[in-house]
Amino acid sequence: MGFGFEMKESFSGSYYRLEEPLRDHAMRLSLRLGVDGMRRFLRERKVAAEGTIFAEGLAAREPNGVPLWGSLTMKLFDEKRIPYDLTFEGDDRRTYRLRGQRDFFVHDAVDSLTILPASLYDDANLEIGRAMVRFDPKTDLPITVKSFRPRVRFARLSGGKV
Repeated sequence: MGFGFEMKESFSGSYYRLEEPLRDHAMRLSLRLGVDGMRRFLRERKVAAEGTIFAEGLAAREPNGVPLWGSLTMKLFDEKRIPYDLTFEGDDRRTYRLRGQRDFFVHDAVDSLTILPASLYDDANLEIGRAMVRFDPKTDLPITVKSFRPRVRFARLSGGKV
């Protein structure tokens, strides 16, 4: 049996393509974060992420966004950062990655934990764009706190063995 947790978080903002740096496009991320085993989490600090991304002109074939998956790593207490590595399929059916990190600065704690600067990479691992999305603490924090749920994972029985 493993103990864990799950919660939701969402970001909104914009991105631009490197080929058109003066043209902003809307972007929204909606994530469900989950940990199945606290011992593994405390050792690796990895959190599984899945959800949706809407990126105007890149991943907008569905009005609420296309599926997104990946992970984030909670390095907040020792390295003062939370790196994100997320993957999604664009409207052109190619695979893209969004990689970024939230950096924690004591002198600007609220902004540093609510802003996620990120880069977008294509399937050849070439940077194609940059994003700046935000988590609004006034509206999104209560939703995130209310979404927090403890999770219990039971070992599956296989041939009478646990």
